[in-house]
Amino acid sequence: RKPPKPKKEKSSSREGDYMEGAEGNVFVLRKTYQNEQAARRAAAAKWQQLQRGAASFSITLARGRAELYPEMHGTVTGFKSEIDNQDWIIAKAEHTIDNSGFTTQLELEAKISEWIAETE
Repeated sequence: RKPPKPKKEKSSSREGDYMEGAEGNVFVLRKTYQNEQAARRAAAAKWQQLQRGAASFSITLARGRAELYPEMHGTVTGFKSEIDNQDWIIAKAEHTIDNSGFTTQLELEAKISEWIAETE
């Protein structure tokens, strides 16, 4: 007969639900995190990802701009004030050389304010 397995001690860390962003439309992260701080960071990162995709648009530049690349921040002008006043992040930049010349196709996403991690 095998000796009984030793019982594992219960985690001393607090279990709970942590939320970032706004209540009402909840996205549940299924992973279990090591501690509250890690859970809050993961929730904040997912919230930022969801927010960034909330407002986006694509534009083709008639004259290519090779210096533009993903994750660059910028602004645009000549559109509605809601678009012109928004800070944007380049999600995708595709540079093309063909019979039309050199063009750049951009996919932009609304930039949200940076989340600052809380220290314990």
